[in-house]
Amino acid sequence: LLLTGALVASARGARLAATVGVVVAMALLVTSFGIGLGPVPWLLPAEILPEDQRALGSAMAASTNWLANFAVTQAFLPMLTALGPLAFAPFAGVLAVGLAFAAAAVPETRGKSLSEIQRELGRR
Repeated sequence: LLLTGALVASARGARLAATVGVVVAMALLVTSFGIGLGPVPWLLPAEILPEDQRALGSAMAASTNWLANFAVTQAFLPMLTALGPLAFAPFAGVLAVGLAFAAAAVPETRGKSLSEIQRELGRR
């Protein structure tokens, strides 16, 4: 990814500073996603589902994650064409809705046993 961004920037006649900026921005994006929202679909099912449902729940979460990645990939270029510099606004809106959902519905699991988590989910 980094090499692709640098090559695209340099192929368009960008200066060295712009090429380095693209590489740094892409590295920051990948790093922040990897320590932020990236692992959630892989880790959350193992934290909140009982053992007998864990395999199916993890498979469904992973499949949904890949389908969402595919949908974003397919939708981005038409959105960029239609919205121009505001192409990221719909993604920011979805992120805000997801944040509100997580704050309201996803339990904190740090330091809790599976039975404690299940009791908390049962109360919601």
